Amino acid sequence: MNRNEKLLVGVSALYFIASTMSGVFVAVYLYSATGSLWMMSLYTMNRFGLYPLAFIIGAQLTRKIRMAGVLTSGLIVNIIGLAVLLSINTGFNDHNYLVFVIASIFGLGEGLYWFSMNILNQAASTKPSRGKFVAQMGIFNGVAMVLAPLLSTQIILFAPSDTTGYIWIFEVVIVIFSITAFISTKVSTLVQYEPLVFRDKLILKKGSQWRYVIISHFLFGIRDSLTLFLTGLLVYNAASGNGSMYGNLLTFFAILGILSNTVASRLIKRENRLKMYQRGAYLLFTSTVVLVFMPNIYGALYFGIANSIGSPFYFNPFSIIMMNALHDYSEKENINVRIILKETALAFGRLLGMGLIVVAFFTLPETIYLKVVVSFSSCFALILIYYATNYHIARDKRIHEHLQ
Repeated sequence: MNRNEKLLVGVSALYFIASTMSGVFVAVYLYSATGSLWMMSLYTMNRFGLYPLAFIIGAQLTRKIRMAGVLTSGLIVNIIGLAVLLSINTGFNDHNYLVFVIASIFGLGEGLYWFSMNILNQAASTKPSRGKFVAQMGIFNGVAMVLAPLLSTQIILFAPSDTTGYIWIFEVVIVIFSITAFISTKVSTLVQYEPLVFRDKLILKKGSQWRYVIISHFLFGIRDSLTLFLTGLLVYNAASGNGSMYGNLLTFFAILGILSNTVASRLIKRENRLKMYQRGAYLLFTSTVVLVFMPNIYGALYFGIANSIGSPFYFNPFSIIMMNALHDYSEKENINVRIILKETALAFGRLLGMGLIVVAFFTLPETIYLKVVVSFSSCFALILIYYATNYHIARDKRIHEHLQ
């Protein structure tokens, strides 16, 4: 891998340490203050709903600063979000609406980060190195996700209470984000600014490959909405609300994730990529369904094990396929607009999934609403792989007929 790829792997790993520590425990901290799953759904919708706006802001910022500067800006906004959260502290108990202030800041910061990382990952990697680059990023992110709960658990154990421990965690995260922001300034991949022209990219009928990219991200987002906040809170409840036990479970799952990423990097080849994709999708489908029907420690263990093993076989093929598709466009045009649109499709899928949780809460009996909505959203892992399989079979058939 080249220097920029190595720097991006390092930035991603540090970001995963910080975001895993903050994301999981911010959700738990706010859930403890509000006591409401549907309010946490609205919090997450607000947060991710701002991603498309952040993408456009990021694209406009590239007129003035380098793409690495946009990346750094996103990290700085995240730091501001944590500082605001610490300053509000117990104010969430009496003023629940303040969770949406935090959601808005994190949404902008994370949106800027992911916009720039998507473009930098695409620009820094090449088709020959992309498989190794994605695999290495997965492995290092997996290591980061082991370190995050280990560090978090130790902090909580030494703290006089879980709530104090969460606050100490946020302070440590600010330090890690600051280090990550410094390293991000060293990325030297150049990305040229071009005016944003959306009109022709919005007509999906014109290109089957572009339609496949957009629909895939939308379908991916619906199932992904479950893992953004709900599964973490369900596992937390299964651990009886014990912060240190929750941290230990996350550590165990993360270690499994590293092992699975290592195995996946060796097993996934171009010729079997689709088959591995299918197996990963099945495991992810069962993981969330079992968790919601068995909301106890056994369900949590199954979820964590199946999710940790299945994720790299689902995410890595998805990432490689989508990056290769975008690479085809990057040879002819600036792909900033395409990245904004495919990430917006992903955000809309996530918003739909989270919106369904809120709708189900108000329309279905309390005893079944989570079972119904989680089962429905989980099915989209299978729907995505069914759609992908049919697309690739049809595409390969067209290529074969063209060659004849």
